[in-house]
Amino acid sequence: MGGKQRTKSEVNKIYHSLYILILLTIITIPIASTGIYAISGNWSQSILPESWTFQWLLQIWTDERFLWACFYSFLLCISGALLSITLIFPVLLIVHTKKPHWQRWINFVLVLPFAVPPIVSSIGVLNLYSDFLNNKIGAILILIGCYFTIVLPFVYRALDSNFLAIGVKDLIESSNLMGATSLKTVFYVVMPNLKTGFIVAFFISVSFLIGEFVYVNILIGGQFETIQIYLYSLKNLSGHLSSAVVISYFFILLIITAIINMFSGSKRRG
Repeated sequence: MGGKQRTKSEVNKIYHSLYILILLTIITIPIASTGIYAISGNWSQSILPESWTFQWLLQIWTDERFLWACFYSFLLCISGALLSITLIFPVLLIVHTKKPHWQRWINFVLVLPFAVPPIVSSIGVLNLYSDFLNNKIGAILILIGCYFTIVLPFVYRALDSNFLAIGVKDLIESSNLMGATSLKTVFYVVMPNLKTGFIVAFFISVSFLIGEFVYVNILIGGQFETIQIYLYSLKNLSGHLSSAVVISYFFILLIITAIINMFSGSKRRG
């Protein structure tokens, strides 16, 4: 009987491993094909490229337009992520210490970014703030505000789970009993314990926002380019250049994902 159970368990493991292998293959093939095309020369009469070159990647990473697009993308993403964390942290602090009944109303608010399509909300923003969108600084500020609404649910959930994990109410009460003021407790006790949650929320926000296209395309038009707008402008010019941008974008997200996993793993071990 024990031998049959072991055999069945081994068969299940083989099926699970085979399923994961097939899934990874399906996911990897488009990425690998894009990467190969980004470093290929002539590729028209054979399965693999007839020649190899880094010309397209070098052309992209030495293109001033692409570098400026990366700058604007990260400026918007980092600013939106920091704004979200800065505004959501005090709300969560109040919810977990004084107003737990606010949670149900906040849960309703968190659904709104998913209930309203970006193209609908961007048209509303365009009508309301068209005067601000006429200059670059105003457009950047409006986009940061839009990005805040996009990542609001993700930042809130990431920090909320961290608040629950550290037992923030007990921390504050214990610190107050030892004579520390609430302000000192927040800065010297709560925030250091939330460091991992802040980092994970930040990188999740950046990795999600860097792919945003609808708001940027509708609200700023041709004032400046982000990575997505730059990629869209290449769609009819060169498949090699587009592949080089996509594979560069993929590796940027891969690095961000690795950082998130690293801090999430350290959080679980802690």
